[in-house]
Amino acid sequence: MESTIHPDISAYERQAIAEIAEWRNPSESWFSQASRKASQAWGVVTEQVHKIPGVDWAMENVISGLLELTNEITQDSVWTEAVLKDFGKQGIEVARLEDIHQLDLEQVDMVMTGLDKKYIGLASAEGAATGAAGAAGIVPDLVALVALNLRAAGEMATYCGFDMSDPQERLYALQVLDEVANSGNSTRDVTIAPAVRTASRVARKQSTDFIEQVGLGNAVEGLIRRLGINLTEKKLAQMVPVTGALLGGGLNYLYTSKVCTTCHYLYRERFLEAKYGPSALPS
Repeated sequence: MESTIHPDISAYERQAIAEIAEWRNPSESWFSQASRKASQAWGVVTEQVHKIPGVDWAMENVISGLLELTNEITQDSVWTEAVLKDFGKQGIEVARLEDIHQLDLEQVDMVMTGLDKKYIGLASAEGAATGAAGAAGIVPDLVALVALNLRAAGEMATYCGFDMSDPQERLYALQVLDEVANSGNSTRDVTIAPAVRTASRVARKQSTDFIEQVGLGNAVEGLIRRLGINLTEKKLAQMVPVTGALLGGGLNYLYTSKVCTTCHYLYRERFLEAKYGPSALPS
């Protein structure tokens, strides 16, 4: 379905819609080649990772830590009042999160400036010394990494007018983290799997259907288990010499960069959808 140009969409927002469309539809030739190479390389790496002593222990403890983390983060994580005050500091008065959807996206972007750099810097610094500790050091590192990225996703969501106290919003954020972890390791590989890449309204409906079928707790646990295993494999892969080029920039930096980039496009897209309706965006 073609998008309909809404008469109230600003020039800035039209440019953002074009950028989102470009992000969603990368060059097919490049994307297919990169995906094929990443899959081949990662297949070799994963086999070697599972030969590292302590890998099963590390995975189970990462999963346990992440489950505890998600229980804690539902209580707090992102403070709505702090976000609303940040708009006020820029001379933009909003009383509720819903009021944000009446703003121009340019105003939202202005208030969010530097948010991604903050989290990328924090994640990179946090993981810098993990390698020397071996498998034992991976557990607290990955729990902290996921906590930082959940907060990054939560802050971007809140700045775009979405309430992270909503269970669906928390599950959506976890989906983003999980799908990014399943993607390749190139800093340019910022797209994510179709379940979340499809129009956000469809992805949220899938989330709702999933919750109704298996329950929120089971849905979260399933995502956490997959996320924990995937990130543990990637972190342990840094001990395997063959992955020097694959993870050259460090997992924490690469993963957080991709999470921030993905959230940048997805939540701004959802902001525009909430403001103008689904027909204003490309299908």
